[in-house]
Amino acid sequence: MEYIVPPLLWWVALPVVLLALYAYAQTRRAPDAVSFSNVALLKLAMAGRPSTAIRRHLPPLMLALALAGAAVALARPALRTPLPRESATIILVIDVSGSMDARDMFPTRLAAAKRASRQFVDTLPSGFMVGVVEFSSGASLVQPVTDDHAAVHAAIEGLKIGGGTQIGDGLKMALASLPSELLAPDGRPRQPAAAIPGAPPPPPPAVVLLLTDGVNGGGAPPLEVAQEARAANVPVFTIGMGGRGMFGRGGGDVDEELLQEMAAATGAQYYFAPGGSELARVYTDLGVALGWDFARREIGGYVAVASVAVAGLGLALGYLWLHRDL
Repeated sequence: MEYIVPPLLWWVALPVVLLALYAYAQTRRAPDAVSFSNVALLKLAMAGRPSTAIRRHLPPLMLALALAGAAVALARPALRTPLPRESATIILVIDVSGSMDARDMFPTRLAAAKRASRQFVDTLPSGFMVGVVEFSSGASLVQPVTDDHAAVHAAIEGLKIGGGTQIGDGLKMALASLPSELLAPDGRPRQPAAAIPGAPPPPPPAVVLLLTDGVNGGGAPPLEVAQEARAANVPVFTIGMGGRGMFGRGGGDVDEELLQEMAAATGAQYYFAPGGSELARVYTDLGVALGWDFARREIGGYVAVASVAVAGLGLALGYLWLHRDL
């Protein structure tokens, strides 16, 4: 639940203050003032008579609850309902170089990457198209784009440790693996049509999620391939995992500077995950952001009606019980 005007929630403090004053007033009642001088006689007269505590305290409590509900209604509470986006194409590009066998994540970096990738696929709506590319000393398409998420799971699970780290080759293979309807006759990603002035930009034909834990070791220059992705309107979200070297480089650590430049060049974002839990969170957040929209539905009217009903019931009970005690 969220609130459209959250500052008005401070009015909830008013019924809390009123209840505190009511409780304080109850303590100020003279406990020793009795109508009978003989306390034993008083106890005998009260024996078997039901307590009036509920009848005395419940109406004020209900009125305070109604005031709190009115304050919540003024803040305009709303529920966020998830709505699946239109089917889209997403390519997972996963580093399987030798450094992914490091055991600073349980049980290895590659195993953590597999878990996070499967969770990402599970987060997506059922109609989304997903492909899987692995890269090390080269790159290969291990799962062509499909809406069969079970097949994508199997492809991710089958990833094996390879050799070096050729990031550009991985991204180039991802662009080449796009469905034929998204490709131009020459096999390159189709260029987006010229935008009409004032119109929103066209949706991307696909999105790439590229994960690596190292430094590029050859192959196609990653920034040049990123420019190809930019020209095709394909955002490339880059994810670095594992260690961080000085100034983002060195020591077998991920080259954050390169990944940041690749993401920025394509209008996407870079994420860093030092551990398995952070990596899973990054992938889950991306799955929600890419796969779902959220509709806001206000429920303040229902809260206001409930508050009026509680206030009316409290007043009615107070009136009935007061006349019964007279």
